[in-house]
Amino acid sequence: MAKVMVIGLDGGTFDLLMPWIKAGELPTLRSLMEHGFYGYLRSTIPMFTPTAWSTFMTGMNPGKHGITGFIVYDRRSGRPVVASSLNRRGEEIWTILSKHGKHVIVINVPMTYPPKPVNGILISGFPAPSHGFTYPPELEPWLKRVGYRVQAIIEYEEGREEQFVREIRELTRKRGEVALKLLRKYPWDFFMVVFMGTDRLQHALWRFLDERHPRYDPVKARRYRQAILDYYRELDRILGRLVAEAGPDTYVIVMSDHGFGPLHKFIHVNEWLIRCGFLRLRNGFSTRLKRALYALGLTPENIYYLMAKLGVASIRRRLGRARGHRLLDRLFLSFKDVDWEHTLAFSLGSMGQIYINRRVVRGLRAYLRVRRYIAELLRELRDPETGERVIEQVFVKEQVYRGPLMYRMPDIVFLPKPGYVSFEEYEFASNRVFSTSKTISGTHRPYGMLIISHPSLRGPVKLEPPPRMEDLAPTILELLGVPVPRAMDGKPLIKPSGAQAG
Repeated sequence: MAKVMVIGLDGGTFDLLMPWIKAGELPTLRSLMEHGFYGYLRSTIPMFTPTAWSTFMTGMNPGKHGITGFIVYDRRSGRPVVASSLNRRGEEIWTILSKHGKHVIVINVPMTYPPKPVNGILISGFPAPSHGFTYPPELEPWLKRVGYRVQAIIEYEEGREEQFVREIRELTRKRGEVALKLLRKYPWDFFMVVFMGTDRLQHALWRFLDERHPRYDPVKARRYRQAILDYYRELDRILGRLVAEAGPDTYVIVMSDHGFGPLHKFIHVNEWLIRCGFLRLRNGFSTRLKRALYALGLTPENIYYLMAKLGVASIRRRLGRARGHRLLDRLFLSFKDVDWEHTLAFSLGSMGQIYINRRVVRGLRAYLRVRRYIAELLRELRDPETGERVIEQVFVKEQVYRGPLMYRMPDIVFLPKPGYVSFEEYEFASNRVFSTSKTISGTHRPYGMLIISHPSLRGPVKLEPPPRMEDLAPTILELLGVPVPRAMDGKPLIKPSGAQAG
């Protein structure tokens, strides 16, 4: 009976890796491509880690599983809450496989905390805390003894690149060692591990890979382009050991949740909605004081840049999302300061999500009118420095999502042009509509990467058109001989015989 191994490279992109693969720098990836199918993999909308991985593991679009970001909007309380595996609807592939008697080992997949029981092992991924992150619970003490950590302690800070790269390499090395030990020790039919270092390095150091980036530094570029290549070489060797241990009858899938590209500027959507008159703030003393300080530049974005300069940016990660959010609520403008009785729309979460306030915008006709007007204004949004439009595509929810959780979905979602990203993980991060990123220099793009390899597959064969994230869960179930649930939106890409499906 065949086995399936999935190796996730968060943010992995052929735009960066293909030249290195062709040059022989990454022999494991090259060999896998030569014995299988490969191509771009279409991410979700938004093209965001929690959304894409949730779609991967359920085979469902966000309108069915309900996750569009690390933060979800609780319409009952009117407050944002930190999302977890408990907010996701639908069964994950390892739950389905467990019910069919398959043994599973799942390591570091984002949005799997708190861990759910499986027939095997599950080690939660980002954004899991440092305790209570394994199933069974008895596995956690061993992981801590061998030095395993869910995420890096060090936050990227300019001028400390070498320390940051060392931290990511050590985290990746340890993840690989633990994966290999578990692979050898426990029975499995399905094995999966996700490496997050790829995403974190590219967010931090993309400007050293792109000569057209405004913050490109040719002196540093030589050093850190080499550092990124060295990281991928080491990761390729880790993949080689995992693939060799898996054995020749294993289907190996290497994939990423989204692609990657340059980041020049943030778009602050809530500030734009304030200026357009769609979002109103309260008139109480506390809000007026916060707004005055906000206008003077006392914003979360500027405070974070100051922390980065002082070398204390890692405090944010140690606080955690929930505690950090509560602290920011006390000091800065937040949704607590919004006049909800006169607000028509607001943005929540990264990657361009806008919600219409249905408590105020009543009736279908009014809702459609407001939504259409905001979408039209978005299409005309221009960078004041260049005069160019910055939005590539604008969608209304029915164009992107379907399913019982449509009520959770943003009413409008948009994809910015390369170089821009909407970032509103905190409600009011900046007092400007556009701000230049002074820390990270890379961001997500719509197409990730996919390789499916097995000795029975003739390769290399390019997958055209690019498959969707929804297609991978049904593909895995098909290869393992488990029925594909009708609720899944994807279709199997290949059959166990090695033939390409449909």
